[in-house]
Formats: sequence, structure tokens, C-alpha cells
Amino acid sequence: MMIEEMIVAGKEPEVQYRVQIFVPEQSPPPEGFPVIYVLDGHMYFGYGADTIRNQAGNAPKTGIEPAIVVGIALQAEDTVVRERRFYDFTPPAAAYKYPDRLKGMKIGKHGGADTFLDWLAEELQPRIMDSYPIQQEKQCLYGHSLGGLFTLYSMFKRPEAFQCYLAISPSIWWNEKHIYSFMNDAKDAKLFIGVGNEEGFMVEDAQALYQRLPNGVEEGAVYHVAEDENHASVVPATMSRAFRYFFQ
Repeated sequence: MMIEEMIVAGKEPEVQYRVQIFVPEQSPPPEGFPVIYVLDGHMYFGYGADTIRNQAGNAPKTGIEPAIVVGIALQAEDTVVRERRFYDFTPPAAAYKYPDRLKGMKIGKHGGADTFLDWLAEELQPRIMDSYPIQQEKQCLYGHSLGGLFTLYSMFKRPEAFQCYLAISPSIWWNEKHIYSFMNDAKDAKLFIGVGNEEGFMVEDAQALYQRLPNGVEEGAVYHVAEDENHASVVPATMSRAFRYFFQ
């Protein structure tokens, strides 16, 4: 197992991202390794790398193949990271409306998803493909919560950037479900939506969006509710299932 790390400048000069890369011990196949990009890498890169490392050795039974995992996180203190997520992961809008539960919460500026998506697709992806044996036609994006919202937005806006999108507990509620306004831009892509059954309204939101997916996405999409899981526990509880969907 090899884990490498690099600091990559964002679109804005003062912004830097910590990028961690897990590379399997196995020799890459002729076409290269599949790759999974994991948002909020400071929290979920370890889960993703361990899932591949532990299960890829017995792919016929686990359904999980050797793959490169790329974790992406803002290089900053935790308080800054939490605030910046509201910028990087939320779509632009002419106006914003906030639910009562955000009152008193410092969320900073938002609506920067296009900037982050441009950086991801035009700068980071080419850099990873130039540096590692990547199967270009087997790339996946994984995000949870606001990262799940960004994953949906990415699929709707740039479906060609990845071949599979794994949206776990996506924050569909953001800005009065503004994500629906981008849905018609979606094209054929693999989509897995996972949510914990203890997540209240987020379960209804996820199911409603799944049921309204355009035909090009709906045919191959999967909607999964994890029993007895909440907004935090749903990540480790569903990661193997989500990754298996990518490799199918």
C-alpha cells in the first residue's frame, strides 16, 4: 500500500487543498486503475482507502476491485474547513434562503461550486491522470452531506467528468432545494444515492429526488436507505455498498 500526499493550489491564490492518494500494491492492469475521488478527505479518505485495501484482494466475493483513492480537503484549520464547505459545495444562485436551523451558524460565503468543479475537472483530474496509471473511463466522485449535494451538482453540470457519482445523505434541502433547477442538464451517468433511515426529512428528500431523475440517469441509478444509521454513521455503513455499485 502506498499513500502519497500533495498540496495543490485552488483557483484562488490563497486557497490550497490537501490531496491524499492511495495506490494499491498490485500492479496496475493494462488500462490503468479505476479511481475514486473522495470529498471531505480529512474525514473520509481513510474510510475509502481502507475499504479498497481490505476488500480488493478478494474481488470475486466483495465486488470491489483494486483502485486509486484520491482524498480532497481544504488545507486549513477545522473551523475554516467547515465554513469553506458552504462555498465549495453549494451551487451559485441569485438569492439564498436559509432554514431556521442555520440561524446563528457561521457559514461564510457560498455558491462557489462552479469554481471548485472547474478546479477539480480541469486541474486536479489531469494532474492525477498524468501522475498515476488511471483508467480514464472509470472515474468516480464520492461526497457526503454538502459533499453529496456537490456530487449531484457535478453530475448535472459535468456528467462527462466522472462515470459514476456516489451521493451519500446529500443536502438537497440547501437553498430550498435549488438543486432541482439543474436536473434537466443531466445526461447518462451512474448514480448511487444513500441515506440513513434516521436522518428524518433527508430520507424523504433523497427519495423524492431519486424518483424525479431524468430518464438518462434513472435507469441505472440506485437509491438505498441504511437501517439504523444517522447522518454520521451512514458513511462507514454504506461505503462498501456504494463502491461495489461503482465497480458493477
